[in-house]
Amino acid sequence: MERYHAAQIMPVTYCHFDLQARQIGWISSAYRRCYSPLMQPPSTPHSTPDLAVSVVLFHTPLDQLRALIDTLIVAIAKAGVGPVELVCVDHSTDTGYVEQYPALLAGYDQDSLAVRLLQPGCNAGYGAGHNRAVATLNSRIHLILNPDVELSPDSVRLALEAFDKQQETAVLAPMGFNPMGDPEYLAKAYPSVSVLGLRALAPKAVKAFFEKALARYEMRDQESASMIRPITLASGCCMWVRRAVFDRVGGFDESFFLYFEDYDLSLKMAAFGDVLEHRGIEIIHHGGQASRKGLTHVRWFVSGAFKFFKRWGWKWFG
Repeated sequence: MERYHAAQIMPVTYCHFDLQARQIGWISSAYRRCYSPLMQPPSTPHSTPDLAVSVVLFHTPLDQLRALIDTLIVAIAKAGVGPVELVCVDHSTDTGYVEQYPALLAGYDQDSLAVRLLQPGCNAGYGAGHNRAVATLNSRIHLILNPDVELSPDSVRLALEAFDKQQETAVLAPMGFNPMGDPEYLAKAYPSVSVLGLRALAPKAVKAFFEKALARYEMRDQESASMIRPITLASGCCMWVRRAVFDRVGGFDESFFLYFEDYDLSLKMAAFGDVLEHRGIEIIHHGGQASRKGLTHVRWFVSGAFKFFKRWGWKWFG
């Protein structure tokens, strides 16, 4: 694909180091704590931009990030907005990896998309990374993205139109598909402990026996003929949020390191607006499947699930 957009790289570092040894569950180490700035948009003399974007990186393959930027710039062009600012927060804490970014981003047209790279110096988690990025940006609508996502050409246009037409919208979710074209069912109903366990650990034969429960959680039992439907939970791999509401709830809860911070945010923002899925907005998602990523991801998943249920209420079955 021809490169026709450019980027700026502006490293920003802010990290406080706490050398007191702690033991939390299965983690015992001298740890580093990162603090996000206040959830306030930077002051600007100009009108508020329509859109800003953030991505959190952790040893992300450069081809994957390139594919995301390529699809983002096409979607921005079709929406007729811009320039749009994209902030990438790198949690890799690897100088060799960071040095590859200039070569990746060279040649992109700055008039379409300006890219900044933040390097906190420590990995405080997915939600914390997005909070840092959002605090440096100013926009009416903010797009939260995983680096393993590719956007459809009309995604930005349809999202901005939806927010303009439905002023009560707080969160907007897309339709997700894997690279083979199979649906991912990113929109979710409130989970149960049993359903989460089935999805993560059960073989296909066992899952088939509990098809109704899985369909309920994936909201496949609530098909809608309308283009936009209400949902309970949106996936953090791709979610559009109204910035005023995001700021009002304090952004992501940074006590979630990875997993369930998006569910927690969805429920917090639902108190101040609608959480919706737009069938016309499509993405390709290359990620998912925490149980297949190793024991560390399983531990993060279990820890996030415990925090989520403790806050919002336990549901064991169904």
